[in-house]
Amino acid sequence: MKLSRKARRSIEILANIAIVIVAAVIGGNFFWSRIHPRQNTSGPVVGSVVSLAAVNWQENGSTLLMVLQEGCKYCEESAPFYKRLHDQRVGTQPRMLTVIPGEATETARYLSDRGLPTDGIINARLADVNVAATPTLLLVDATGHVKAVWIGKLDESRQNEVRQKAFGID
Repeated sequence: MKLSRKARRSIEILANIAIVIVAAVIGGNFFWSRIHPRQNTSGPVVGSVVSLAAVNWQENGSTLLMVLQEGCKYCEESAPFYKRLHDQRVGTQPRMLTVIPGEATETARYLSDRGLPTDGIINARLADVNVAATPTLLLVDATGHVKAVWIGKLDESRQNEVRQKAFGID
């Protein structure tokens, strides 16, 4: 079927209008996100309080919370570092607890299969510790206040920073 010249011209005009509308929406979203950035997407902040019913912060002393999630590629890639951290501790300080969503036996098996040592498993939602991305490490003091936060797979310098702060090395 052959369209008349007038019909083709109408279709071209409508297509151009649609392109302009889509470009305006994309551009508007881009500029809107620059003017009004999202709030609280960075996760926990130093000085905030972590409240987990299963944890007695005073009894623990210094605690390193490893917030992980099954299927997280970076959590699995970070496992050797977490093993080294656990092995490098002097005694039981800092305590190393794993916060992971899911059913208790499944998450315990997940950690065991990856050889991830932990002093305790807390089955909680990521939102319960104000974490949006995994892996996240939180250094928490005896009052439940966050002293340091590390998000994602850490490079060598950030791993050294974790060791220094967690083990009190200056």
